[in-house]
Amino acid sequence: MNCDELFEVYRDKTKDQTLGKFLHIIENKPKYPVFYDAKRTVLSLPPIINSDATKISVNTKNVLVEVTGTDLQKCKIVLNVLAAQFSEHCGGDSKFTIEPVEVVYEGREELNLVSPTLEYDTFEVEIEYICRLLGIPLDAEQIKAASLRMGLTPMESSDPAKIVKFEVAPIRGDILHACDIAEEIGIGYGFNNIPMVYP
Repeated sequence: MNCDELFEVYRDKTKDQTLGKFLHIIENKPKYPVFYDAKRTVLSLPPIINSDATKISVNTKNVLVEVTGTDLQKCKIVLNVLAAQFSEHCGGDSKFTIEPVEVVYEGREELNLVSPTLEYDTFEVEIEYICRLLGIPLDAEQIKAASLRMGLTPMESSDPAKIVKFEVAPIRGDILHACDIAEEIGIGYGFNNIPMVYP
């Protein structure tokens, strides 16, 4: 059956409505997304249903982690986290091994991409800015010690007396700006260690 016929089955109120509640996401779109392999075997009709051909069993050796959504940046963050966490369970010499895939959009080549990239970000933040936001005086060494507790990697900055620099892992999609770095420093330092004063 085609997608329209399949959707009619899922709209049937006399049957299980588990999948029917997701139809509204795409049913009014001009085209429906589909994932298929080189042999044109359907793998998934996201976000509605996956193919029986792609079920994972105890004998599964290779896994394709696929993320779909309406916000590409959020999808990239979710995929980075899933791929990184899943890679820990790879067996033998391939532990922590991730193979990126090329995503090809038929008829929309400008959207093609290779994913996941697992790119690290770097942030340079003024020490004065961190201290002002937290309301306490901290030196570069205290900031670096707090950052290590939070999983950030200190790096050599352009001006070590005034600026700290950090490498941020791709699974940290919550760190987007210098204020996020300051928050991490505050958590690593311990908000309970900051004296309470009237503002």
